[in-house]
Amino acid sequence: MIAPLVLLGCGYTLTRWALVEARSGREVIATTREASRRALLEGAGVRVLPLEDALSRTEGAHVVDSVPPDAGLDAHFAQVLSRARPARLVYLSSTGVYGAARGRVDETTPVDPTSVAARARLEAEARFLPLGASVLRIAGIYGPGRGTSGRLKAGTLRIPESGGGRLSRVHVDDLVDAVRVVLERGAPGQVYCVADRRPATQEETAVWLSQHLGLPMPPRVPLESLHESLRGDRAILAAKLEALGWTPRYPDFTTGFIAALEEEARG
Repeated sequence: MIAPLVLLGCGYTLTRWALVEARSGREVIATTREASRRALLEGAGVRVLPLEDALSRTEGAHVVDSVPPDAGLDAHFAQVLSRARPARLVYLSSTGVYGAARGRVDETTPVDPTSVAARARLEAEARFLPLGASVLRIAGIYGPGRGTSGRLKAGTLRIPESGGGRLSRVHVDDLVDAVRVVLERGAPGQVYCVADRRPATQEETAVWLSQHLGLPMPPRVPLESLHESLRGDRAILAAKLEALGWTPRYPDFTTGFIAALEEEARG
């Protein structure tokens, strides 16, 4: 019998997965603060519960925690999960923990706790790893309704004057597959980076999207005016994850954005 799936913090990624799992007949329990997501999830047969009710059902379940540290719940979650141990536990973290790291980055790359956001993520990882969690450090997530293409169409995209350094991304469906693979075969207490196989500069991505959509190139701005997550230059390597059997359906941004745009067009 397949263990129930408990999803803490159903946002963009976990909602997409929950809909698939629930329609397959699996028992899926979720938490969300968004009314629109709640309606969507319940319509697919997902049990959307208050947070404490969901936490009371974690023992023996497969649990995925996507609640960001700024919610202030990590200590409470760790305390509950230490008593009601899941059969499998996955924590969704971020490649932002590598901070100022440049070049090729994988699980062996030293983390950089300089920023408040990176420190918070690392503190959360440190709470869940001793409980047997598998941690996914995830590159920039994109997909239907989310990512560079939406900002370009909305006219809000900006790129650095220099063209920018390399950024790694992952399509939401590939991330869902990564979570599934790690739940099934990941090693407890291990960290896995998640990214596609082709990091690209912001200019490269913007040029391709502008040509594909028939839109003008976005304005160029000083690098320092952009969010810190857009100022780096690194290639996230997911070889450790691929060794578990994960293969991205969308190995680069061109294949991923085409799929996302086609889905958006279908509505």
